[in-house]
Amino acid sequence: MKRKLLCLLLAVLMILPLFTACSKDGKEIDIVSKGASAYTIILPENKEEGDAAIKLWKAIEKQTGVTLPYAEDIFSSTDQPKSAKEILVGQTNRLASEETLAELRPKDFVIKYVNDRVVILGGSPEATVRAVDYFIDTYIDGKAQTVSVYQKRADLVEHPYALRDLSVDGVPLSEYTIVFPAGADQASDTTILTYYTALALSDYILANAGIKLKLAPDSKEETEYEILVGHTSREASKAVKDTTLAADEYLLMKSGSKIVMQGNTYMVAGAASALANIYFKSEGPNTDIDLTTLPTAPTPAKFTFEKATSAILMIGDGMGNAHIDATLASGKLKSFVARTLPFEGSCTTASESVLNSKVKYTDSAAAATALATGYKTLNGYLGMDASKTVRQNVRELAHSVGARTGVLTTDAITGATPAGFLCHHDARGDAKVLKEQIDLLTQNGEIDYCTGDASVLVTPARNALSQLSEGGSRFFMMIEEAHIDKFSHKGPTSMSSMQECVVRYNRCIAYAIAFVMLHPATALIITADHETGGLEKDSDGNYDFTNQTKKDYWQHTNANAPIFALGEGVDALIKADTVIDNTDVAKHIAGIFGSTSFGK
Repeated sequence: MKRKLLCLLLAVLMILPLFTACSKDGKEIDIVSKGASAYTIILPENKEEGDAAIKLWKAIEKQTGVTLPYAEDIFSSTDQPKSAKEILVGQTNRLASEETLAELRPKDFVIKYVNDRVVILGGSPEATVRAVDYFIDTYIDGKAQTVSVYQKRADLVEHPYALRDLSVDGVPLSEYTIVFPAGADQASDTTILTYYTALALSDYILANAGIKLKLAPDSKEETEYEILVGHTSREASKAVKDTTLAADEYLLMKSGSKIVMQGNTYMVAGAASALANIYFKSEGPNTDIDLTTLPTAPTPAKFTFEKATSAILMIGDGMGNAHIDATLASGKLKSFVARTLPFEGSCTTASESVLNSKVKYTDSAAAATALATGYKTLNGYLGMDASKTVRQNVRELAHSVGARTGVLTTDAITGATPAGFLCHHDARGDAKVLKEQIDLLTQNGEIDYCTGDASVLVTPARNALSQLSEGGSRFFMMIEEAHIDKFSHKGPTSMSSMQECVVRYNRCIAYAIAFVMLHPATALIITADHETGGLEKDSDGNYDFTNQTKKDYWQHTNANAPIFALGEGVDALIKADTVIDNTDVAKHIAGIFGSTSFGK
């Protein structure tokens, strides 16, 4: 319902500027008239915006019969005529573009006339594309074969952000810098969660208000207005560093011109969540808020989750507890952030093939199917049980109730784990069939985000989660780090590379934790599909792979996989001293999306 409402609001906002056309503010300016034009289209550097400019050029030619010249954006901002008969599409170097861009939020766009120039510009390339479509629909008169604008008219089309003008005691929030402890952005730092809290807060404000806040470590020169995340070196942070906080408490306060956020481990994100969801709570599209009620004394506050309506499942392919321990022992990682969460346990990994003694160990296809559908199956099968009956997966269930869905992996998108959430087939190696099924999903709009071969992981995860949760939409997201498994198969010579993948996974987990705290109606489950390589610690304290099945190849094992969780209701999934079955993961997620009879 929220999604439909936002679409309706956007449609209304898109129409509003049309009513101003009747007033014809100022002198009418002919861009194309009587089969001629003195105007040149200026192409921006950005390809997406450049393609939109060419689309405009073709539309004018088709509807008026006039072929406008177009030119590359060759002037610098200080080397250009004050006025010129130009149509500026997107982020060009012209001053008219640069000055207009500074006034736009990322998803807003504007059409206006400045010093003989027509400015068609969005706050992002995507918004510029919409601006061009709007210009074609509004300003090109195919019947009269003319293109006209008005000297004093500007059409600003605002995206229905949840928030608009935000300030703290009269100071615009855009004046603030988010500050985190120096080094917290490094994997080897124990305070890495503070950095990803800062990043997630920045992303939240950008997604919900269109305001891009600066981030800086506390080693940078101090500025007047700062949001201090964690135990920074600023005096306002030091003054409250000894405040006693319980495991579920955070500290959020205003100290002079600083906003102070503190909490134990992941609970620092609880303070960020309170700022976003309590003090900057939207009352409708483009709500304006001047925040004057922040506490000024260090008073602990209790964080509570909301009923889970969305879910994130993170899978570290092949990752056992020893993989985590070996990475910590190497010094590449100082804290595996999932281990700071309140719920930790283990789950079985055996496939139907293992249970009926056909093979020794599960493969990723059967393991993914169990996590996705709640059914054990044979090795190699995807999205179907051992009798080849197609079984609904949790992504499909979420989509069926109106939630947005996404799959992200560092593997190929046809890899066994992502395919377990996308496909139904009895041969995991049949990449052609899997790709056809996945392409059909995207073409039919049955999945909202689907990306493989990610190299950084946390960056596309940020983009995906922002996209899926936009407008308060429910969503399901599966995120996989695939190369822990791939390097573990290669054994001792790839130990260092495997550890780097655990580090990469940890970064994404840290961001996901902060994101969930800022979106408290989300459940987060972090696990692995199986263990790879039989990694063990020997009597000398060294880690080594033990399950070598053939030359230069180390196989999966039947070791239980670690599992961690955060959010409302996850205590029903993970209980102390209890080993759960991997199919229970799918059943729990299905419950979030309304199914009480999911899986076998």
